[in-house]
Amino acid sequence: MFERFKNAFRQRAASSPSDSPVSRWATSQFLHLRPGDAGQFSIDGQLLDRPFRAECGPSSRHYIDGLELRVKVNLELPPFGQVVVMSRAVRDALVQMGDGATPTAGQRVDEKEWLADLKATQWSGPPETFWARYVVLSDAPELARRWLNADAIEYLTQGNSEAAARVPLLIALMRGKCYLRLQVNPHAQDADTLLALELLEHLIGRALGLAGRSRAPGN
Repeated sequence: MFERFKNAFRQRAASSPSDSPVSRWATSQFLHLRPGDAGQFSIDGQLLDRPFRAECGPSSRHYIDGLELRVKVNLELPPFGQVVVMSRAVRDALVQMGDGATPTAGQRVDEKEWLADLKATQWSGPPETFWARYVVLSDAPELARRWLNADAIEYLTQGNSEAAARVPLLIALMRGKCYLRLQVNPHAQDADTLLALELLEHLIGRALGLAGRSRAPGN
């Protein structure tokens, strides 16, 4: 997904999982990482003073193959708008499900409801590569525009290959929480995971700042 960083991460990655780039990120954020087998792990703690949980393990969604990075952060905020960013690979898989495909037994597919209930939105500013890769759904278009600032767009458009454009990725801001799901490339797991975590950290900070401004007197 984030090709231009992958070679650097491969060179920096140590043989021990405890000294991987993801482990160093977790340590720098005072989070606890529990490594597992075959590239799996969990991270939990407080990120930006908010409850944080990340897991990398077998996919729980039909649109993700292999390893899935899933993250949930409780922003401890009242709902102030809903924004979903999904790669077109995810959107296409959800549309196909609506045409008759079914998810694995026991799966909840909240994403289908989001696709049905929220309106697609666009605005000027992001490059065409962003809109070619992603669909943004929201019931608060101005919140979407402000949340996905230039730094977030830059994270999301890393890598210029056709393969990068097909990676399933979903990020959601709703019900006072922030979520991320990403299909992890096993050949570049550290690079993909670290950039996704840094992106989510940025978006959490943006959400907290925007929520604070929305509650300020006069807003």
